[in-house]
This record gives sequence, structure tokens and C-alpha cells, in this order.
Amino acid sequence: MEKARRMVEQRPGGQLQDHGTSVLRPPGDILKISGRLKIIASTLALMSSGFMTSAAWAQGADENVLNVAEDAFGTKVGNDNVGLYGPTSARGFNPQLAGNARIEGLYFDQQGFMGRAIARSTTMRVGLSAQSYPFAAPTGIADISLPMPVEKRIVGSASYDISRPTGVNSSFVSFSTPITDELGWIAIAVPYSAPRTQGESHGTRWNFATFGRWRPTESIEAIPFFFIQKEENEEVSPSIYTAGSFAPPHFDRRQFYGQEWADRAQDDVNYGLLLRARPFDNWVLRGGIFGSEIDRSTNYVVSYRNVQPDGVGTLSVLKYPSHRSLSYSGEVRATGVYTQGKFRHTINLAIRGRDTERTFGGGMTLNFGQHQIGVYDELPKPRYTYGIRDKDIAKQLTPGISYGGEWAGVGEFSVGMQKSYYDRSTGKLGGARSSTQSEPWLYNATVAYHVSSKLIAYGSYARGMEEFGTAPDGTFNAGEPLQARVGTQIDAGIRYTVIPGLNLMLGAFQISKPYYDRDAANLYTVVGNLKHKGFEFSLTGKPISSVTVVAGAVYIKGRVSGLPVDNGTIGATEPGLAPYTVRLNVQYSAPSWKGASMEFQANSETKQYANRTNTFKVPTLTTFAIGGRYPFKIGSTRITLRALVDNIFNAYAWQVDGNSGRFSPSSVRTFQGRISADF
Repeated sequence: MEKARRMVEQRPGGQLQDHGTSVLRPPGDILKISGRLKIIASTLALMSSGFMTSAAWAQGADENVLNVAEDAFGTKVGNDNVGLYGPTSARGFNPQLAGNARIEGLYFDQQGFMGRAIARSTTMRVGLSAQSYPFAAPTGIADISLPMPVEKRIVGSASYDISRPTGVNSSFVSFSTPITDELGWIAIAVPYSAPRTQGESHGTRWNFATFGRWRPTESIEAIPFFFIQKEENEEVSPSIYTAGSFAPPHFDRRQFYGQEWADRAQDDVNYGLLLRARPFDNWVLRGGIFGSEIDRSTNYVVSYRNVQPDGVGTLSVLKYPSHRSLSYSGEVRATGVYTQGKFRHTINLAIRGRDTERTFGGGMTLNFGQHQIGVYDELPKPRYTYGIRDKDIAKQLTPGISYGGEWAGVGEFSVGMQKSYYDRSTGKLGGARSSTQSEPWLYNATVAYHVSSKLIAYGSYARGMEEFGTAPDGTFNAGEPLQARVGTQIDAGIRYTVIPGLNLMLGAFQISKPYYDRDAANLYTVVGNLKHKGFEFSLTGKPISSVTVVAGAVYIKGRVSGLPVDNGTIGATEPGLAPYTVRLNVQYSAPSWKGASMEFQANSETKQYANRTNTFKVPTLTTFAIGGRYPFKIGSTRITLRALVDNIFNAYAWQVDGNSGRFSPSSVRTFQGRISADF
């Protein structure tokens, strides 16, 4: 069972190479890109003069997420994603909105964007891997790992990315240095990025992050960090809503057809302090306090509504006044471990909490008549007047206790109990406020049985309190934060070692939550119950020494029950939920290639309902990608060239946001090139 515990508790190391999404260019453009990358390679090599190399802190050139993914349920390193799930989508739900984000395993109420400069990696924990957390939660856990300053030598990393036809050009520079024997420091910056999401749509972003590490003794450690991203003049891509049970017509996805004056500007800030101490031989004290903020000074929503089969709809542009979301959150946990022969006992005493404040609403919508989607039609910038904004305050305090027992070579189990104290008030700024309180008991239990040296069987139950985001655009209470509710999850499965280094996981799950939708008055509220039942599959590792596989598949059956289903107002299946999703990544690297590799990706999502009444579906979307890595050295500097062509057959399909009914086209064929260097 010690082997099983190591498997459950292991965290991925090192930050990895970025796949990204990109588009195929004509041969002449690819040659230009290749020449540009060669020039950048020489520049990065010159930057390394005066720095000492260190294999202990490689940040770019050695990254490869396929080599470290523990399963196919979701791993992100830098901007590189692999697996079925992510922080905003797991088993058909949104873990981030459900309050299931963690930083180094500690509770974190995320509001602001966590960019590459701050998040070394993000790992999705579902099924067996979630059992290493003392207080498991429905929907899975998104655990963020931070970069850690080095203890010896000055080290650095730099990279440059280009993407076509999206037009992204971005750079990344970071370095770490020890200051004293007890103190280390890291600075990571993305000084320039120009994202172009559609044709001529553009904007600029820059990131900066800094970390410290103070370790006065072996038993005490403190890690402060700070991250900011500034986003300016990013033009907003339009949203499409059709007038009936049909999808919009196809158009050139490379063409920007919004309005140049309808842009977005916002600051995302995350900061905090991690603490670790060992006050007694058998006890470890860990704590984290975090701040997370979005300050959106400019925000437009461009929409085409009542779009007809020919693509003509009513163009409307909504502008909001400044909005802000700010949350202070954290957790303090004391963990005691006692061993008696073959038995190991683990006790966790924890308290977590948050204080979240949001301002929203107050926007004004102007209509501009009939316009064709996919066709740029420049309009004069109008004047807007604002209404009164709303303010939402949520406070939550949750103490808990858990016990875990392990019998070496046989199995392990855990039980946890929490009491959550939740208080929320909402109202217009300067006006009357309404408030609600709830104090639910939350509990969870897990069990894992070591059937043999190769086979582990597991099961778990979790009851958690979760928030459900905000009401979507187009509803009477658009933008309003939704009331937190209790959800439950049951799952079970197996983990089997096919051969050393190749692991198979099979699991089943059922998640039950209240269901939010529009009622007869177009109010977005609870209208019934929702269940997701499904099966998961993961195969990761090396079937042979030169091949690495990360393959995953999930089947989800979603069912809504309640009065709106009974009277035919809505269908029994929520829109935007794909019953089958498949992700396949295969990497080949022969020993004679000296670290170079080729990669193949396949992704598929089957047909899904596109409206609330379940009268039509959008078709299956299947895409393929090919790419490769080529590492080399200039002097002592390690450099890696990375290239990827995504959606190589330029597949076109419509994707649907189940909450709002908004249509968006799938991404076009994309070429991305990247060069990274460690020095």
C-alpha cells in the first residue's frame, strides 16, 4: 500500500513546454518563421553568457507534459494542456466556480487569472488521485503548483512564441537566484503579448510575478508571491444566438467582425503567503492566505441575436461600468502522522475561509439593427449611460477534521467532517440589501483496497457546498451571483499496472446538484435537479521505451428533473454537454534522436444538444494535430525548438455554451512555433 500512497500523493515536477493552438501557414511564411526562430536562438544563447547553468531549475527547454502526466484526467504546465479535464471543466461541471481550486493543496478562492508566470503546473484530481486530499469535494480539485526559487546558483529561462493566423507574438523571461543561505528569490515576467483571437482582433497583455523563499531552519519555511496581468485594448469577439432550432451558417473564422471600439481592459492580481512548520515530531503545520482580484475597467459584450438561417441577426452592444471581484481566502491545517507496525494513522485539523466581494451590473445595451455575422461593418462609437451597480458579499468559514488509516499491503480509508458557516448579502450600491445564511454539514469518505501488487480498487463519497457562478447574459438577473448549494458525488474504480510504467484507470461516477435555468419569467434560478452519471478511462505511460501515450475517454449521461421538464418547457438533457469525449496523445522519440520527438494528437467530442428544448444537436467535432520538439545546445545553453499544427484538416463545428445558448465556432487550423532556452 505504500506504493499506492506514493501514487496518490505524487505531484508533477518541473514546468513544461507549451503546446498551444496554432494554424498552418503557406510554405513561404513557414520559412520566414523558421528564419526568425534561428535568429532568436542565437539571441537567447548570447543572453546566457554570464549565467551559470543548473539542471535543478529548468523551466522551458526541458518541458514536456506528456512525460510527467500521471493520468489522462488533466495536467497543465505553462500553457500546455493534456487530458480530459481542466480547472473550468470536469465531469461536466466547473471546479473553479465550485470553489475547488487549491494552491499547493490549500484552499484558494480564485477570482483573478492565474497565468504561466505564477502557475508552474495545474493538476486535476478526480477519482483515486483526489483521495490524497483530506477534504475531497464534488466535481474534482484543480491543484496549482507554484515555481520555487533555487537554493544554489543563478539560473534563468527565456522563450518566444509565434502563432498564425491568430497573430500571437509573446515572450517570456524568468530567473531565480539565492540571496543568502536561507533566502531565495524568483522573478518571472512575460513582458509583451499580442493576442489576436480572430483576424484583426488584437490587444496587449503583460505579466509579472515574483516569489520569495525563506527557510531559517529545516522545520520552518515561508513562501510569499505576487502576480499581476494587465490586459489592454483586447477587442471582444461577438456572441451568436439563433432564432430557432438551427445552428448559424459557416463564415470565415479568421475574419474579425466585432467593433474595434468594443474592447476590454482589466487587471488580474493574485498574491499570498505559504507557511510550513513542524512544531512537534509527529505534526506538520501548513497554512496559506491568498488574495485574488479582477478589476475590469472596460467591458463590452457584442451580440448577434435572433440570427436567421442566412446569418442575419440583430446586432447589440452592451457596455458595463467598471466591475470588480476581490476575494481573501486561505486555510490553516495541522497534520499528525502516527505509525504502529503495519498501521499508519493520519489526523487533519483544518479551518478554511473566504471573504468575497463583487460589484456587477449597471450596464446599458444599444441595438444597431440587422447585420450579417462574419462580416465586418464598422459602426460609430456611441455614448453610454450606466445604471446602478449591484454589490454581492459572501463570507464563509469552514472548520473540519479528518482521519485516515492505512494498513500496509492491504488498503486504506479516510473519513472527513466539516461544518460550513455561509453568509451572503446582495443589493444595489447605496440601497437596501437582502441576505441569506446557511450552516450545512459537509462530509466525505474514501476507501482503497490493494487487490494485488498491480491492482487497486477505490471508492468515495463527498458532499460539498458550491457556488454556481453568475446568471448569463440575456436573463432578467444577468450577471447576478447565484446562491451556493449543496452537491454530492459518488465514484468508484480501479487502477491497474499493465506493465511497469504503463497504468490503466477505469472509473464510474455520479454527481447530483440543483439545476439552474430560466424560469417562466426569464429569471435564472433553480428549476430542478441535475445528475451526471458517467465512466472514465485513462491509459498513461510507455508501452515501449520509445513511445509515450496519454489517452483518455469519458462518457457522461446528464439528466435534468423538475417541473420545467415535466411540462415540456425544457428538455431532460442540458445543452452543451457532449456524451462522449476522447483525448489521445502519442509521442515517439527514438534513442538515436538524442531527445528529439514527434507527437500526434486526436480530440473528439460527439454530438450535443444545442438548445434547452432538446430539438436539435450540433455535430461531432474531431480534430488532429501533429508536432515535434528538437533540442540542441549553443555553448552551455539548452535550447528547444517546438512546432505544432493543430486542427490539420481545418474542421469546422459549432460549440455551445449550455448556460446561455451562445454559439461560437471551433478554432481554425493553426501553426505555432516556440523557442525556449535555459541558462
